[in-house]
Amino acid sequence: MAKECILKSIMDRKINPKVKLLTTTALMAAVIFVVTYIIRIPLPFASGGYLNIGDAPIYVAAALLGGPAGAVAAAIGSALSDLSAGYVVYVLPTAVVKGLMGLVCGSLMRRAGFRRFVIASAIGGAIMVGGYAAFESVLFNTNQAIASIPFNAIQWVAGVAVAAALYPAVARIKKTLGMKPAEPNESDPNKK
Repeated sequence: MAKECILKSIMDRKINPKVKLLTTTALMAAVIFVVTYIIRIPLPFASGGYLNIGDAPIYVAAALLGGPAGAVAAAIGSALSDLSAGYVVYVLPTAVVKGLMGLVCGSLMRRAGFRRFVIASAIGGAIMVGGYAAFESVLFNTNQAIASIPFNAIQWVAGVAVAAALYPAVARIKKTLGMKPAEPNESDPNKK
């Protein structure tokens, strides 16, 4: 409660909305980077990819920031993680795939309740699986792309599950910061 009051008092100050958006986007890019970089499981393929739960903060960023800013945070945070971890071949495809995830999810869930948040997150996961399969089939070979699909599907499911668990916090943050409320007819686990 005290943290929410402090956050609200900070956000109530007369700060240029563009500065708020830029700052929040940079903060979310940093969160995406940290979660993706710290929690990763290398895949047993020559491509050098890895599993992570960095998709969950992408969905959170998309819900808080909307499409374009969600895309920027997702692309920067995820690509920096690949670069820092030494997966250089994945930096550009990751920026494109994760940026597209942030853009689509943010566009779908900007004014969403729980159900739409989960559906948009699932669509984002589908973009991730399809995007990496396309990239790997071009850069490596079709067999390797097909072999990585189940691992990316695991990451897809895990990212959506973690994001769904974080939804109550996302809803509280949106309410605390005075962001647009969820649509009243959407199912929401916070409603009693």
